[in-house]
Amino acid sequence: MLTQIDKLLEENKSQMYLDFEKIVNINSFSSNLDGIDKALNALVDIASEKDIELQKVYSSKNVRPHLMHGKEKEKDYFAFIGHFDTVHPASSDFNTYIDEGDTIKGPGTNDMKAGLIVALYSYSILKQLYPNRDLPIKILFNSDEEIGSTDSQEIVEKEFINAKAGFIFEPGRIGGEITVQRKGLAALDIEVIGKPAHAGVAPWEGVNAILASCEIIQKLEALNDYENGIIVGCNEIHSGIARNVVPPYSKITVDVRFEKMSQKEPLYKKIEEILNTPTTVGAEVKYDLHLNRPPFEKTEASGELAKLYRSIAKKLNYSCEEMATGGGSDGNFLSAMGVPTIDGLGAIGDFSHTKKEYIVKDSLVYRTKIFVLFMIDLLENN
Repeated sequence: MLTQIDKLLEENKSQMYLDFEKIVNINSFSSNLDGIDKALNALVDIASEKDIELQKVYSSKNVRPHLMHGKEKEKDYFAFIGHFDTVHPASSDFNTYIDEGDTIKGPGTNDMKAGLIVALYSYSILKQLYPNRDLPIKILFNSDEEIGSTDSQEIVEKEFINAKAGFIFEPGRIGGEITVQRKGLAALDIEVIGKPAHAGVAPWEGVNAILASCEIIQKLEALNDYENGIIVGCNEIHSGIARNVVPPYSKITVDVRFEKMSQKEPLYKKIEEILNTPTTVGAEVKYDLHLNRPPFEKTEASGELAKLYRSIAKKLNYSCEEMATGGGSDGNFLSAMGVPTIDGLGAIGDFSHTKKEYIVKDSLVYRTKIFVLFMIDLLENN
């Protein structure tokens, strides 16, 4: 079968790169809904050429379109999940596919349009290897992952609750690593309300919101416990009116991350205790603390999936270890639902979210080969 896979990959290799170029050259910045629609239509066309039907789907909010295949499948299927939105605005000067020989640069090349190509071509090859079998595969390509999957989370949680396993096509790391664990992400927005006063005439009549904010920030930053995977980052502050006015208002934006769901409540309790304790200058404090993505925790079942994938990669002489990361993905939702999940199954690359973003060119093909062999093992033995 390996010979047949090699033959199919060789026959499809040129078209893989053409399809990849096509979607990279469409700006699909998360807020560029016209570009999102164009990228969606391009993916529908690419899939259709491979006899894969991608249907436009919406959440109950009916906010923006996403793509799905196999919506009718209700149990005993494998989930393929990726996203086609990027972080690069249409106004950016980094908006084209650039073939540099060994690498391909461009917006979304690494994060994660290459992963979409790996997913579609893997499925296409599997369909050719099993022409008489209805493959148990269900696909979601969403259009809002880079802004927290705020619309598509509902679709993931509704449509993939009965998945046997979940595969996320975010990029593999430059050393070939796949991802088996991601931190949970929470957003904390704090408003500090003071009282204005003339800074030179009667500053004692004011309540300095910046001073109160500094007090809060120091306490929150003291919660950082990097060794145990807890991050509380006070990363934005907006405050003040003018040099000669006691600042009456401040807004602090905090990024909160943790490795395990068991850490969530104790950490939330500590944060809330800080924010509910009166500040020494008497400022009023309002806040909103909410979970964006639950932790993606490694389990025995997901560990076995990672072990299988890595063993196949190594048999083909490709480096592949497993890793944990602080960044989130849609794998966080699947994992929290109890679906054994592995991530980072796309092409190999680096510098996501920057103008240096790229993939290693031949990894588009060999990561497809690894994943096809991985799926064959699952289809034959499950």
